[in-house]
Amino acid sequence: MNAVLKRKVLYVQAQFESPVNVSSGENEVTDSDVLRDCNGTPFITGSSLAGAMRAYIEKEKSEPCLLGYSDGDAGKMSSLFISDLTFEENPVIGVRDGVSLSDKKTAVTQSKYDIEILEAGVKAHFYLELVIRENDDEMMMDQELATILCGINAGEIRLGAKKTRGFGEFKIVRLSEKVYSKENYLEYADSYNPEKWENCNNELESWIKKASWSPKVIHVDVPLRMKGGISIRRYAAKKGEPDYVHLTDHGVPVIPGSSLAGAMRHRIKTILNELVQDGMELPKDIGDIMNLSFGYVKDTQACASNIIISEAEIEGAKPMTMIRTGVSRFESGVKDGALYKERTYVDGKVNLRLQIRRSADPEEEKWILGILLLALKDLQNGYLAVGGQTAIGRGVFSENGPLLIDGEAGREEEMIAEILTNMTVNRGMEG
Repeated sequence: MNAVLKRKVLYVQAQFESPVNVSSGENEVTDSDVLRDCNGTPFITGSSLAGAMRAYIEKEKSEPCLLGYSDGDAGKMSSLFISDLTFEENPVIGVRDGVSLSDKKTAVTQSKYDIEILEAGVKAHFYLELVIRENDDEMMMDQELATILCGINAGEIRLGAKKTRGFGEFKIVRLSEKVYSKENYLEYADSYNPEKWENCNNELESWIKKASWSPKVIHVDVPLRMKGGISIRRYAAKKGEPDYVHLTDHGVPVIPGSSLAGAMRHRIKTILNELVQDGMELPKDIGDIMNLSFGYVKDTQACASNIIISEAEIEGAKPMTMIRTGVSRFESGVKDGALYKERTYVDGKVNLRLQIRRSADPEEEKWILGILLLALKDLQNGYLAVGGQTAIGRGVFSENGPLLIDGEAGREEEMIAEILTNMTVNRGMEG
């Protein structure tokens, strides 16, 4: 017999830092509608939370861990019970459009899609219940759970679709704990009542201190300033608004991770081709490097992107509405019926945040970071533009502070020089 000694119930209040889409599998409104309950209220299932947590601690379902396992005749049920995540206010529901682009930045045929999202800023809560039995190592279980909490607050655990392109990032703003044993087991009946947690202390810091944690990704921060306007259009026009409006989320202009990833992917491929033309030897085929860095889906095979790009808010930008007209390239004259109104944003600041997954192969990790830094330097120097209408000066940035790698400044030049030197050495050995 392995009797239950006590139950630790944690009330976790969180806030989403970016949009989130946990799909219901339905496509009544968009190609991917968010999950709703029988009353039409969005929520996120406990299974989605559990899956993200298990992936973070890198445990298969056959490996013993806090979340249980099953391996043939052996196994153990999960010691951690996870409730559904419910929102504390009505989330703002939006629609994001997307389209696949070719290497020439033209739309791929029949690649248009849209997804339903819950906009950033919304608060929510869920419960974690840790069951301690007679033969359990309570300290180890606490440490494993604390590691998960650290992963959430570092932005390394995300929920739903498009996680590597900025969606699903959330942080814990308050964590309260109650312990139930045979002395107070009757109080357990109210443990999932949110009203009973209103005046409880925030114990997040004490739980974070229990973790033996190190980041699973390399964090890169790039402060930028816009040199002009930016045009990443939201096409779902509303009554009384201009025909084209730059994308916003919770009322703030943003640059989606997918737009940033597309621009950097194109630039990195261009850089790699130029290096090969200069006679340098790459560690892998260009296609393999791109797939390893940015992920791919091909038939039944897939690989997640090892470069994770967060959605970036544009701070301090000024809205500007302009009336424009389309011009025929062949006739150099105005097109009939081509007058339209557009709202862009100018003179803003952006803090671009990226993550690179740490690899078991240190050289592979250096390569991915090194080629990414080459593209980021072009972005800082205004050589790489993001979004639409780049031919008329939109989406151009300049440096607005030092680039930080895991919080340290001044490391990028050394890292770029290292990968370029290694390529030159390899070329010389071949010669």
